[in-house]
Amino acid sequence: MNRLPIRWRLTLWNTAALAVLLLIVGLLVYGLLRHAMLEQIDRVLIEQFHELEHDLHSVDDPAGRIRHWIEEFYEHVGALCVVYGNDGLVARTEQMAAQSVPDPPANASDESRFDSRRLPLIGRQRMLTRSLHANGSRFVVVLMLPMDEVHEELRGLAAVLLAVLPLSLLLAGGIGYALARRALAPVERIRQATDEITAEQLSRRLDAPNPSDELGRLAQTINAMIARLEQSFAEVRRFTADASHELRTPISVIRAEVEVAMHQPPDAEEFQTLAGSILEECEHLTKLTNQLLTLSREDAGLVLLESEPVDLARLVADATQMMRPLAEAKEQTLTLDRRTAAVVTGDADRLREVLYNLLDNAIKYTPSEGRIEVTVTDQSGMIAVAVRDTGIGIDADHLPRVFDRFYRVDKSRSREAGGTGLGLSIVQSIVAAHGGRVDIASTPGDGTTCTVLLPRSESDPPT
Repeated sequence: MNRLPIRWRLTLWNTAALAVLLLIVGLLVYGLLRHAMLEQIDRVLIEQFHELEHDLHSVDDPAGRIRHWIEEFYEHVGALCVVYGNDGLVARTEQMAAQSVPDPPANASDESRFDSRRLPLIGRQRMLTRSLHANGSRFVVVLMLPMDEVHEELRGLAAVLLAVLPLSLLLAGGIGYALARRALAPVERIRQATDEITAEQLSRRLDAPNPSDELGRLAQTINAMIARLEQSFAEVRRFTADASHELRTPISVIRAEVEVAMHQPPDAEEFQTLAGSILEECEHLTKLTNQLLTLSREDAGLVLLESEPVDLARLVADATQMMRPLAEAKEQTLTLDRRTAAVVTGDADRLREVLYNLLDNAIKYTPSEGRIEVTVTDQSGMIAVAVRDTGIGIDADHLPRVFDRFYRVDKSRSREAGGTGLGLSIVQSIVAAHGGRVDIASTPGDGTTCTVLLPRSESDPPT
Protein backbone atom coordinates (compact mmCIF):
# COMPACT_ATOMS: atom_id res chain seq x y z
CA MET A 1 0.00 0.00 0.00
CA ASN A 2 2.80 2.43 0.92
CA ARG A 3 4.47 1.80 -2.44
CA LEU A 4 1.51 3.20 -4.36
CA PRO A 5 1.55 6.84 -5.48
CA ILE A 6 -0.17 9.23 -3.12
CA ARG A 7 -3.02 9.92 -5.58
CA TRP A 8 -3.83 6.20 -5.69
CA ARG A 9 -3.64 5.92 -1.92
CA LEU A 10 -5.96 8.91 -1.51
CA THR A 11 -8.36 7.42 -4.04
CA LEU A 12 -8.40 4.02 -2.32
CA TRP A 13 -8.80 5.51 1.17
CA ASN A 14 -11.62 7.81 0.02
CA THR A 15 -13.34 4.97 -1.82
CA ALA A 16 -13.03 2.67 1.21
CA ALA A 17 -14.41 5.39 3.48
CA LEU A 18 -17.31 5.98 1.08
CA ALA A 19 -17.99 2.23 0.89
CA VAL A 20 -18.27 2.02 4.67
CA LEU A 21 -20.48 5.10 4.74
CA LEU A 22 -22.78 3.77 1.99
CA LEU A 23 -22.97 0.39 3.73
CA ILE A 24 -23.96 2.02 7.00
CA VAL A 25 -26.53 4.25 5.29
CA GLY A 26 -27.91 1.27 3.32
CA LEU A 27 -28.29 -0.86 6.45
CA LEU A 28 -29.87 2.08 8.26
CA VAL A 29 -32.39 2.69 5.46
CA TYR A 30 -33.16 -1.02 5.21
CA GLY A 31 -33.63 -1.31 8.97
CA LEU A 32 -35.79 1.82 9.24
CA LEU A 33 -38.04 0.71 6.36
CA ARG A 34 -38.44 -2.79 7.81
CA HIS A 35 -39.24 -1.33 11.22
CA ALA A 36 -41.80 1.07 9.74
CA MET A 37 -43.54 -1.68 7.75
CA LEU A 38 -43.67 -4.07 10.70
CA GLU A 39 -44.94 -1.26 12.90
CA GLN A 40 -47.73 -0.62 10.42
CA ILE A 41 -48.73 -4.32 10.41
CA ASP A 42 -48.55 -4.44 14.21
CA ARG A 43 -50.81 -1.40 14.42
CA VAL A 44 -53.46 -3.14 12.31
CA LEU A 45 -53.26 -6.29 14.43
CA ILE A 46 -53.58 -4.43 17.71
CA GLU A 47 -56.56 -2.41 16.40
CA GLN A 48 -58.36 -5.62 15.43
CA PHE A 49 -57.65 -7.16 18.82
CA HIS A 50 -59.00 -4.09 20.65
CA GLU A 51 -62.22 -4.26 18.62
CA LEU A 52 -62.64 -7.90 19.61
CA GLU A 53 -61.82 -7.17 23.23
CA HIS A 54 -64.26 -4.26 23.41
CA ASP A 55 -67.12 -6.24 21.83
CA LEU A 56 -66.76 -9.25 24.19
CA HIS A 57 -67.31 -7.21 27.35
CA SER A 58 -71.12 -7.37 27.03
CA VAL A 59 -71.59 -10.78 25.33
CA ASP A 60 -73.08 -13.85 27.02
CA ASP A 61 -71.65 -16.26 24.46
CA PRO A 62 -68.00 -15.23 23.97
CA ALA A 63 -67.12 -18.25 21.85
CA GLY A 64 -69.84 -17.57 19.32
CA ARG A 65 -68.97 -13.90 19.16
CA ILE A 66 -65.32 -14.77 18.63
CA ARG A 67 -66.21 -16.91 15.60
CA HIS A 68 -68.14 -13.95 14.15
CA TRP A 69 -65.16 -11.62 14.58
CA ILE A 70 -62.73 -14.12 13.07
CA GLU A 71 -64.75 -13.98 9.83
CA GLU A 72 -64.83 -10.17 10.00
CA PHE A 73 -61.05 -10.05 10.39
CA TYR A 74 -60.48 -12.12 7.31
CA GLU A 75 -63.08 -10.31 5.24
CA HIS A 76 -61.99 -6.75 6.04
CA VAL A 77 -58.19 -6.86 6.50
CA GLY A 78 -57.29 -10.38 5.38
CA ALA A 79 -56.12 -11.30 8.89
CA LEU A 80 -56.06 -14.93 10.00
CA CYS A 81 -57.03 -15.70 13.56
CA VAL A 82 -56.75 -18.65 15.93
CA VAL A 83 -58.31 -18.61 19.42
CA TYR A 84 -57.51 -21.08 22.17
CA GLY A 85 -59.47 -21.67 25.33
CA ASN A 86 -58.86 -23.74 28.45
CA ASP A 87 -59.99 -26.87 26.60
CA GLY A 88 -57.99 -26.25 23.42
CA LEU A 89 -58.86 -24.71 20.08
CA VAL A 90 -62.00 -22.54 20.22
CA ALA A 91 -62.10 -21.16 16.68
CA ARG A 92 -59.94 -20.40 13.68
CA THR A 93 -60.30 -18.83 10.25
CA GLU A 94 -62.03 -21.33 7.97
CA GLN A 95 -59.79 -20.47 5.00
CA MET A 96 -56.79 -21.52 7.05
CA ALA A 97 -55.59 -25.10 6.53
CA ALA A 98 -55.28 -27.31 9.60
CA GLN A 99 -51.55 -27.83 8.92
CA SER A 100 -51.07 -24.06 9.18
CA VAL A 101 -52.55 -23.70 12.67
CA PRO A 102 -49.73 -22.89 15.14
CA ASP A 103 -49.38 -24.72 18.42
CA PRO A 104 -51.05 -23.16 21.47
CA PRO A 105 -48.76 -20.53 23.05
CA ALA A 106 -47.33 -21.68 26.35
CA ASN A 107 -46.80 -18.31 27.96
CA ALA A 108 -49.52 -15.97 26.69
CA SER A 109 -50.12 -12.91 28.88
CA ASP A 110 -52.24 -9.79 28.99
CA GLU A 111 -49.41 -7.93 27.21
CA SER A 112 -49.22 -7.94 23.42
CA ARG A 113 -46.39 -10.06 22.01
CA PHE A 114 -45.35 -9.71 18.39
CA ASP A 115 -43.17 -12.11 16.44
CA SER A 116 -42.63 -13.33 12.91
CA ARG A 117 -42.90 -17.00 12.04
CA ARG A 118 -43.02 -19.16 8.94
CA LEU A 119 -46.04 -21.49 8.93
CA PRO A 120 -46.72 -24.42 6.59
CA LEU A 121 -48.63 -23.61 3.40
CA ILE A 122 -49.20 -19.92 4.21
CA GLY A 123 -45.59 -18.79 4.56
CA ARG A 124 -44.18 -16.12 6.88
CA GLN A 125 -46.73 -14.37 9.08
CA ARG A 126 -46.62 -11.46 11.50
CA MET A 127 -48.29 -12.70 14.67
CA LEU A 128 -49.90 -10.99 17.64
CA THR A 129 -50.39 -13.21 20.70
CA ARG A 130 -52.39 -11.96 23.69
CA SER A 131 -54.72 -13.35 26.33
CA LEU A 132 -58.35 -12.15 26.52
CA HIS A 133 -60.83 -12.39 29.43
CA ALA A 134 -64.58 -12.43 28.73
CA ASN A 135 -67.55 -13.54 30.87
CA GLY A 136 -65.26 -15.38 33.33
CA SER A 137 -63.40 -17.26 30.60
CA ARG A 138 -59.82 -16.84 29.45
CA PHE A 139 -58.91 -17.04 25.78
CA VAL A 140 -55.61 -16.79 23.94
CA VAL A 141 -55.96 -14.91 20.65
CA VAL A 142 -53.40 -15.29 17.84
CA LEU A 143 -53.89 -12.76 15.01
CA MET A 144 -51.79 -13.07 11.85
CA LEU A 145 -51.12 -10.98 8.75
CA PRO A 146 -49.00 -12.19 5.81
CA MET A 147 -45.55 -10.62 5.35
CA ASP A 148 -45.08 -11.50 1.68
CA GLU A 149 -45.59 -7.91 0.55
CA VAL A 150 -43.18 -6.64 3.19
CA HIS A 151 -40.50 -9.11 2.09
CA GLU A 152 -41.00 -8.24 -1.55
CA GLU A 153 -40.47 -4.56 -0.87
CA LEU A 154 -37.44 -5.24 1.33
CA ARG A 155 -35.93 -7.53 -1.31
CA GLY A 156 -36.45 -4.83 -3.91
CA LEU A 157 -34.77 -2.26 -1.70
CA ALA A 158 -31.85 -4.62 -1.03
CA ALA A 159 -31.44 -5.23 -4.77
CA VAL A 160 -31.38 -1.50 -5.46
CA LEU A 161 -28.84 -0.89 -2.70
CA LEU A 162 -26.59 -3.71 -3.91
CA ALA A 163 -26.75 -2.36 -7.45
CA VAL A 164 -26.17 1.25 -6.47
CA LEU A 165 -23.26 0.54 -4.10
CA PRO A 166 -20.68 -0.70 -6.66
CA LEU A 167 -21.74 1.90 -9.24
CA SER A 168 -21.43 4.65 -6.64
CA LEU A 169 -18.01 3.39 -5.61
CA LEU A 170 -16.79 3.27 -9.22
CA LEU A 171 -18.05 6.78 -9.87
CA ALA A 172 -16.63 8.08 -6.58
CA GLY A 173 -13.31 6.35 -7.26
CA GLY A 174 -13.02 8.00 -10.67
CA ILE A 175 -13.95 11.42 -9.35
CA GLY A 176 -11.65 10.95 -6.34
CA TYR A 177 -8.71 10.02 -8.55
CA ALA A 178 -9.28 13.06 -10.75
CA LEU A 179 -9.57 15.36 -7.73
CA ALA A 180 -6.49 13.83 -6.08
CA ARG A 181 -4.50 14.20 -9.27
CA ARG A 182 -5.56 17.81 -9.62
CA ALA A 183 -4.93 18.55 -5.93
CA LEU A 184 -1.43 17.03 -6.12
CA ALA A 185 -0.50 18.76 -9.38
CA PRO A 186 1.06 21.71 -7.47
CA VAL A 187 3.18 19.20 -5.55
CA GLU A 188 4.54 17.88 -8.84
CA ARG A 189 5.27 21.42 -9.97
CA ILE A 190 7.07 22.09 -6.68
CA ARG A 191 9.07 18.89 -7.16
CA GLN A 192 10.07 19.84 -10.71
CA ALA A 193 11.00 23.37 -9.68
CA THR A 194 13.01 22.08 -6.71
CA ASP A 195 14.77 19.54 -8.90
CA GLU A 196 15.94 22.34 -11.20
CA ILE A 197 17.60 24.26 -8.36
CA THR A 198 21.31 23.42 -8.19
CA ALA A 199 24.23 24.78 -6.18
CA GLU A 200 24.71 27.43 -8.88
CA GLN A 201 21.03 28.47 -8.80
CA LEU A 202 20.36 28.86 -5.08
CA SER A 203 19.02 32.36 -5.69
CA ARG A 204 15.88 30.88 -7.28
CA ARG A 205 12.71 30.47 -5.23
CA LEU A 206 9.50 28.49 -5.61
CA ASP A 207 6.20 30.17 -6.42
CA ALA A 208 3.64 30.15 -3.59
CA PRO A 209 0.34 31.39 -5.11
CA ASN A 210 -1.59 30.83 -1.89
CA PRO A 211 0.73 31.16 1.13
CA SER A 212 -2.09 30.35 3.56
CA ASP A 213 -2.77 26.77 2.41
CA GLU A 214 -0.70 23.64 3.02
CA LEU A 215 1.10 23.72 -0.34
CA GLY A 216 1.85 27.41 0.06
CA ARG A 217 3.38 26.78 3.48
CA LEU A 218 5.35 23.86 2.01
CA ALA A 219 6.73 26.13 -0.71
CA GLN A 220 7.62 28.74 1.91
CA THR A 221 9.40 26.11 4.00
CA ILE A 222 11.38 24.91 0.99
CA ASN A 223 12.24 28.52 0.09
CA ALA A 224 13.47 29.08 3.65
CA MET A 225 15.56 25.92 3.40
CA ILE A 226 17.03 27.08 0.08
CA ALA A 227 17.82 30.45 1.65
CA ARG A 228 19.67 28.70 4.47
CA LEU A 229 21.53 26.57 1.94
CA GLU A 230 22.42 29.67 -0.05
CA GLN A 231 23.77 31.32 3.09
CA SER A 232 25.68 28.17 4.05
CA PHE A 233 27.17 27.84 0.56
CA ALA A 234 28.18 31.50 0.67
CA GLU A 235 29.82 30.99 4.05
CA VAL A 236 31.62 27.89 2.80
CA ARG A 237 32.87 29.75 -0.28
CA ARG A 238 33.97 32.68 1.85
CA PHE A 239 35.58 30.36 4.38
CA THR A 240 37.42 28.48 1.62
CA ALA A 241 38.60 31.72 0.02
CA ASP A 242 39.72 33.18 3.37
CA ALA A 243 41.44 29.96 4.40
CA SER A 244 43.20 29.78 1.04
CA HIS A 245 44.31 33.38 1.41
CA GLU A 246 45.52 32.85 4.97
CA LEU A 247 47.47 29.76 3.98
CA ARG A 248 48.85 31.27 0.78
CA THR A 249 50.33 34.36 2.43
CA PRO A 250 52.81 32.65 4.81
CA ILE A 251 53.67 30.02 2.22
CA SER A 252 54.44 32.75 -0.32
CA VAL A 253 56.63 34.54 2.23
CA ILE A 254 58.53 31.35 3.07
CA ARG A 255 59.02 30.53 -0.61
CA ALA A 256 60.24 34.02 -1.48
CA GLU A 257 62.75 34.06 1.34
CA VAL A 258 64.04 30.60 0.49
CA GLU A 259 64.44 31.61 -3.18
CA VAL A 260 66.38 34.71 -2.13
CA ALA A 261 68.64 32.57 0.04
CA MET A 262 69.23 30.15 -2.84
CA HIS A 263 70.16 32.82 -5.39
CA GLN A 264 72.23 34.96 -3.06
CA PRO A 265 73.85 32.94 -0.29
CA PRO A 266 73.40 35.08 2.85
CA ASP A 267 75.98 35.77 5.50
CA ALA A 268 75.43 34.64 9.08
CA GLU A 269 73.43 37.71 10.11
CA GLU A 270 71.16 37.59 7.07
CA PHE A 271 70.73 33.85 7.54
CA GLN A 272 69.56 34.42 11.09
CA THR A 273 67.06 37.01 9.88
CA LEU A 274 65.72 34.70 7.14
CA ALA A 275 65.48 31.74 9.52
CA GLY A 276 63.65 33.86 12.08
CA SER A 277 61.19 35.12 9.46
CA ILE A 278 60.57 31.59 8.17
CA LEU A 279 60.10 30.31 11.70
CA GLU A 280 57.58 33.09 12.41
CA GLU A 281 55.57 32.20 9.32
CA CYS A 282 55.72 28.51 10.23
CA GLU A 283 54.37 29.32 13.68
CA HIS A 284 51.56 31.30 12.05
CA LEU A 285 50.79 28.34 9.78
CA THR A 286 50.83 25.94 12.71
CA LYS A 287 48.44 28.12 14.70
CA LEU A 288 46.13 28.54 11.73
CA THR A 289 45.99 24.84 10.88
CA ASN A 290 45.41 23.92 14.53
CA GLN A 291 42.52 26.37 14.74
CA LEU A 292 41.04 25.09 11.48
CA LEU A 293 41.34 21.53 12.74
CA THR A 294 39.63 22.49 16.00
CA LEU A 295 36.69 24.13 14.21
CA SER A 296 36.35 21.25 11.74
CA ARG A 297 36.30 18.67 14.54
CA GLU A 298 33.71 20.68 16.45
CA ASP A 299 31.54 21.07 13.34
CA ALA A 300 31.70 17.30 12.82
CA GLY A 301 30.85 16.63 16.48
CA LEU A 302 34.11 14.78 17.05
CA VAL A 303 35.23 16.87 20.05
CA LEU A 304 34.18 15.24 23.31
CA LEU A 305 34.08 17.69 26.21
CA GLU A 306 34.90 16.64 29.73
CA SER A 307 32.06 17.12 32.20
CA GLU A 308 33.47 17.86 35.64
CA PRO A 309 33.29 20.68 38.19
CA VAL A 310 35.61 23.54 37.22
CA ASP A 311 36.62 26.40 39.53
CA LEU A 312 36.21 29.10 36.91
CA ALA A 313 37.43 31.88 39.20
CA ARG A 314 40.73 30.07 39.74
CA LEU A 315 40.94 29.29 36.01
CA VAL A 316 40.48 33.00 35.20
CA ALA A 317 43.16 33.93 37.75
CA ASP A 318 45.64 31.45 36.26
CA ALA A 319 44.96 32.62 32.71
CA THR A 320 45.32 36.26 33.74
CA GLN A 321 48.62 35.52 35.42
CA MET A 322 49.89 33.67 32.34
CA MET A 323 48.99 36.56 30.01
CA ARG A 324 50.27 39.30 32.31
CA PRO A 325 53.81 39.32 30.83
CA LEU A 326 52.39 40.04 27.36
CA ALA A 327 50.42 42.97 28.75
CA GLU A 328 53.39 44.30 30.67
CA ALA A 329 55.54 44.08 27.53
CA LYS A 330 53.12 46.62 25.98
CA GLU A 331 53.07 48.68 29.21
CA GLN A 332 49.40 47.78 29.76
CA THR A 333 47.63 47.40 33.10
CA LEU A 334 45.93 43.98 33.51
CA THR A 335 43.71 43.66 36.61
CA LEU A 336 41.44 40.89 37.96
CA ASP A 337 38.33 41.31 40.14
CA ARG A 338 36.73 38.10 41.46
CA ARG A 339 33.45 38.95 43.21
CA THR A 340 31.86 35.50 43.50
CA ALA A 341 32.60 31.82 43.81
CA ALA A 342 32.42 30.48 40.31
CA VAL A 343 31.98 26.75 39.76
CA VAL A 344 30.78 25.47 36.38
CA THR A 345 30.52 22.03 34.82
CA GLY A 346 32.66 21.52 31.75
CA ASP A 347 36.10 21.00 30.26
CA ALA A 348 38.82 23.02 32.00
CA ASP A 349 41.24 22.89 29.05
CA ARG A 350 38.66 24.20 26.56
CA LEU A 351 37.52 26.95 28.94
CA ARG A 352 41.16 27.94 29.46
CA GLU A 353 41.44 28.27 25.66
CA VAL A 354 38.45 30.64 25.72
CA LEU A 355 40.14 32.86 28.31
CA TYR A 356 43.48 32.89 26.44
CA ASN A 357 41.75 33.96 23.22
CA LEU A 358 39.83 36.77 24.89
CA LEU A 359 42.86 38.09 26.76
CA ASP A 360 45.05 37.76 23.65
CA ASN A 361 42.58 39.84 21.62
CA ALA A 362 42.35 42.48 24.34
CA ILE A 363 46.13 42.80 24.58
CA LYS A 364 46.57 42.94 20.77
CA TYR A 365 44.03 45.68 20.18
CA THR A 366 44.76 47.83 23.23
CA PRO A 367 47.46 50.49 22.79
CA SER A 368 50.40 50.94 25.14
CA GLU A 369 49.55 52.18 28.63
CA GLY A 370 45.98 50.97 28.14
CA ARG A 371 43.93 49.08 30.71
CA ILE A 372 42.47 45.58 30.63
CA GLU A 373 40.04 44.56 33.37
CA VAL A 374 38.86 41.00 33.99
CA THR A 375 35.86 40.47 36.30
CA VAL A 376 34.02 37.39 37.53
CA THR A 377 30.45 38.09 38.70
CA ASP A 378 27.07 36.44 39.18
CA GLN A 379 24.27 37.41 36.76
CA SER A 380 20.90 35.77 37.46
CA GLY A 381 22.34 32.36 38.26
CA MET A 382 24.93 32.54 35.46
CA ILE A 383 28.66 33.04 35.93
CA ALA A 384 29.79 36.08 33.91
CA VAL A 385 33.44 36.49 32.95
CA ALA A 386 33.95 39.94 31.39
CA VAL A 387 37.13 41.15 29.67
CA ARG A 388 37.10 44.96 29.25
CA ASP A 389 39.79 46.88 27.42
CA THR A 390 40.45 50.49 26.43
CA GLY A 391 41.45 49.55 22.93
CA ILE A 392 40.44 50.81 19.51
CA GLY A 393 36.89 49.47 19.75
CA ILE A 394 34.64 48.09 17.00
CA ASP A 395 32.08 49.91 14.87
CA ALA A 396 28.44 48.86 15.36
CA ASP A 397 28.28 47.69 11.73
CA HIS A 398 30.98 45.10 12.40
CA LEU A 399 29.75 43.77 15.76
CA PRO A 400 27.23 41.22 14.35
CA ARG A 401 29.99 39.58 12.29
CA VAL A 402 32.93 39.44 14.69
CA PHE A 403 32.18 35.78 15.42
CA ASP A 404 32.29 34.83 11.72
CA ARG A 405 35.30 32.79 10.71
CA PHE A 406 38.18 34.79 9.20
CA TYR A 407 36.24 38.01 9.66
CA ARG A 408 38.42 40.95 10.59
CA VAL A 409 37.39 44.54 11.23
CA ASP A 410 40.77 45.73 9.95
CA LYS A 411 42.51 43.02 7.92
CA SER A 412 45.87 44.75 7.71
CA ARG A 413 45.96 45.50 11.44
CA SER A 414 44.96 41.91 12.29
CA ARG A 415 47.62 40.52 10.03
CA GLU A 416 50.27 42.67 11.63
CA ALA A 417 49.09 41.55 15.08
CA GLY A 418 49.38 37.92 14.06
CA GLY A 419 45.65 37.18 14.16
CA THR A 420 43.89 34.61 12.03
CA GLY A 421 40.28 35.74 12.42
CA LEU A 422 39.32 32.43 14.05
CA GLY A 423 39.76 33.20 17.74
CA LEU A 424 36.26 34.50 18.48
CA SER A 425 34.69 31.73 16.36
CA ILE A 426 36.45 29.16 18.54
CA VAL A 427 35.38 31.04 21.69
CA GLN A 428 31.74 31.06 20.65
CA SER A 429 31.84 27.37 19.66
CA ILE A 430 33.35 26.27 23.01
CA VAL A 431 31.01 28.41 25.10
CA ALA A 432 27.94 27.20 23.19
CA ALA A 433 29.05 23.59 23.78
CA HIS A 434 29.02 24.38 27.53
CA GLY A 435 25.45 25.72 27.34
CA GLY A 436 26.47 29.37 27.55
CA ARG A 437 26.70 32.40 25.32
CA VAL A 438 29.10 35.21 24.43
CA ASP A 439 28.05 38.88 24.42
CA ILE A 440 30.17 41.67 22.99
CA ALA A 441 29.75 45.43 23.34
CA SER A 442 32.07 48.07 21.95
CA THR A 443 32.43 51.78 21.36
CA PRO A 444 34.98 52.94 18.78
CA GLY A 445 37.83 54.69 20.55
CA ASP A 446 36.66 53.69 24.04
CA GLY A 447 37.26 49.94 24.01
CA THR A 448 35.46 46.61 23.93
CA THR A 449 33.81 44.40 26.53
CA CYS A 450 33.47 40.69 25.80
CA THR A 451 31.35 38.74 28.34
CA VAL A 452 31.17 34.96 28.61
CA LEU A 453 28.06 33.64 30.42
CA LEU A 454 28.10 30.05 31.69
CA PRO A 455 25.54 28.13 33.79
CA ARG A 456 26.49 27.92 37.47
CA SER A 457 27.12 24.41 38.80
CA GLU A 458 25.77 23.18 42.13
CA SER A 459 28.78 20.89 42.60
CA ASP A 460 31.53 21.63 45.07
CA PRO A 461 34.63 23.32 43.66
CA PRO A 462 37.51 20.95 42.86
CA THR A 463 40.29 20.79 45.41
